[in-house]
Amino acid sequence: MGLYRRGKIYWFTTMQDGKRIQVSTKTDNKRLAEAIYAKAKTEVIEGKWFENQAKRYTLKNMFERYESEYTDHKDYYQKARDKTVFKHLYAYFGEDSKLQEVENRIGGYEQWRKSQGKKPGTILKELGLLRRIFNIARKQWKWKIQNPVSEIELPKVRNERVRYLTPEEYGRLLKALDETDEKWIKPVVILALDTGLRLNNLCNLLWSEVNLFSRVITINAEKMKNDDYIGIPLTDRTYETLKELQKVRSLSDYVFHDNGQRLYDRKVQRAFKRVLKKAGIENFRFHDMRHTFASYLRQKGEDLHTIAVLMGHRDLRMTKRYAHLSTESLRAAISKLNETATFLLQSNEHKQAESV
Repeated sequence: MGLYRRGKIYWFTTMQDGKRIQVSTKTDNKRLAEAIYAKAKTEVIEGKWFENQAKRYTLKNMFERYESEYTDHKDYYQKARDKTVFKHLYAYFGEDSKLQEVENRIGGYEQWRKSQGKKPGTILKELGLLRRIFNIARKQWKWKIQNPVSEIELPKVRNERVRYLTPEEYGRLLKALDETDEKWIKPVVILALDTGLRLNNLCNLLWSEVNLFSRVITINAEKMKNDDYIGIPLTDRTYETLKELQKVRSLSDYVFHDNGQRLYDRKVQRAFKRVLKKAGIENFRFHDMRHTFASYLRQKGEDLHTIAVLMGHRDLRMTKRYAHLSTESLRAAISKLNETATFLLQSNEHKQAESV
């Protein structure tokens, strides 16, 4: 342990709390390197090396490491989304801002983005990525830092939209799917309607997750939005659709593809918009087929707990948006009040008659 040269640059090695510290002084000047090493040894002796080192980290240090360890291993669109978020965060905080400066200024980020006309949902996703990166730095990289995003109130997003296909729109959609030249889109839509899976899960669906013998799709927790395992039984239509797809199975093992080319969210969404235009369906998104799945189940009298399990909701908060679509259970409850009121009325009339 001590000061040494690696090429022209001086480095030093020391220990704190049983952890080996190896750091470049970033200089070839021996006297300056010795001064840097002496300061570092003092911090180690005082047990403040890691704490003080964390104060020197910049936003750029953190983002570059996250990009190399995580972003670079994502698919094309997820990678692009991460880099877009980095750009906005750099624009507000500055690339070379210390993490302490991020903590001091984080409270103003929401209003800054709102002044640019951005919606709460967009801001929430950006802050969500920043929170994830800070958590990774703390838990995985063991940086002695706080997570400033956890200390602020995040934007409130109202996701209560429940847009689902009417029976007439449903028929027009299927007809347009039969007539489109992009034949690969129909199987994707069929599974979306009959499983309620998100578009990302459909694009990444593997044959290893499909069991045609048991007629079930099983997706592991790490691929789900809420990090929870999901198993969805197949309808007859979905089963037949998947059997047909097996005949033209892609070598990549992805269930859905276009002549062997893997499908991505944007490509599917663009093709779906063309189908909607052909079908004359307005104000409808691909994600609304998930609402259609849940809404039809609810209208058929299915209970909210079962719908929540099928949709991969951890609790009923998200599922309750479909509660109003079935009033039969409520009607049964109200009918009990009718029975109670009738009983009390008759009992009271009987008592009055006896007293006369």
